[in-house]
Amino acid sequence: MLELNEIEVIPKQGHEVFYLDNQEKDFSIKDFWSWAQSNLIENRTRGILAEFIIKKALNINSKTRIEWDDFDLITNKGNKIEVKSAAYIQSWKQHKFSNISFDIQQKKDRSNGKINRQSDYYIFCLLHHKIQETLNPLDLRQWIFYVLETKIISEIKGEQKRIGLNPLLKLNPLICDFKQLTTLNL
Repeated sequence: MLELNEIEVIPKQGHEVFYLDNQEKDFSIKDFWSWAQSNLIENRTRGILAEFIIKKALNINSKTRIEWDDFDLITNKGNKIEVKSAAYIQSWKQHKFSNISFDIQQKKDRSNGKINRQSDYYIFCLLHHKIQETLNPLDLRQWIFYVLETKIISEIKGEQKRIGLNPLLKLNPLICDFKQLTTLNL
């Protein structure tokens, strides 16, 4: 039976170039990143950006992002974090602000096959800015964060798959801006 070990990912710096037949091409990883990840408002990219913001705020030592793990981040103290993001303004044409809701669906634990929420905490990241002309996900003042222990979600919301902002607020999460988030000891 074929067995492949986990590949150790070495962080790229951006200057690495593509090549063909040992000849360097005139495009790099940075060019790829610019092409693929410049739309920071788009849902998938904004979600990854939110994970990065949380990583930096909590001073998490991970070198690279792991796709499809049972949770998004693990703190230096060992707490597992699930990061979710939402925004009022999307990158497509809108006739009204988006309704804010977050995915809280239970997932299959890859280690034991059980269906549950594998994190210790959820951090819900809301890009709350509502002026399209000045919307900038790199401006950390435009974000608000809601921190909640996963066990509260599981106890009160059970198998529920999504949660809106008002029902989330009724669970009494810790509400903080980026500066306050950096002071948390998770």
